[in-house]
Amino acid sequence: MSITCVIRYEIDPFQREAFREYAANWGRIIPRCGGHLLGYFLPHEGTNDVSWGLIAFESLAAYESYRARLKADEERCRTSPWLISVG
Repeated sequence: MSITCVIRYEIDPFQREAFREYAANWGRIIPRCGGHLLGYFLPHEGTNDVSWGLIAFESLAAYESYRARLKADEERCRTSPWLISVG
C-alpha cells in the first residue's frame, strides 16, 4: 500500500522566491533519499500564504527508510540546518 505525505506550509507572501528556491533544493534531496516528489505548489488563487508539498512512498517501510537517509543527507544539512530532527 502506498502512502502520500501532504505538507502544508505557511509562507510569507513576499518571500515566494525564497520558497521556490527551498522547493528546488528539496526537489533534489527527496528523490535521492527515496521519496517520490509529486510536487510543491505555490499559492495561485485564493489565500496567498499557503503552499503545499506532496511526497509519495511505496510503503510505510519505504517512508521510514527515507527518514533515516534524510537525517544523514549532506545537502539537507546544508540547505535546512534548522531541521535538526526529522520526525
